Amino acid sequence: MKIGGKKPGSVGTDNFVKKAGDNGGNVSKSGSAPGKRGTDSVDISPKGRELNRAKGLLDSVPDIRVEKVVKLKNDVDLGIYEVDAGKVAEKMIERAVRDALQTKK
Repeated sequence: MKIGGKKPGSVGTDNFVKKAGDNGGNVSKSGSAPGKRGTDSVDISPKGRELNRAKGLLDSVPDIRVEKVVKLKNDVDLGIYEVDAGKVAEKMIERAVRDALQTKK
């Protein structure tokens, strides 16, 4: 099957995107009129700062808790790892009920 058209990655933006300097030298910063000098500024809301701080804290937490993984591997290798079937069943039922309630909404 052959599909015609432009090459992959080419979306026909040539008419809309100009290279820097192609506009005759009339480049202005921060949307100001030519001849005026402006400064760019960004104002981040308190909620945005809070989210950024939370992201930084999450990024500092490792994805894998190595010490827990090592302990579990050792327990399995030694044959002393035990699963509480009651807790597993309880969590399975809890999740099934929660999922059923969410799908009814």
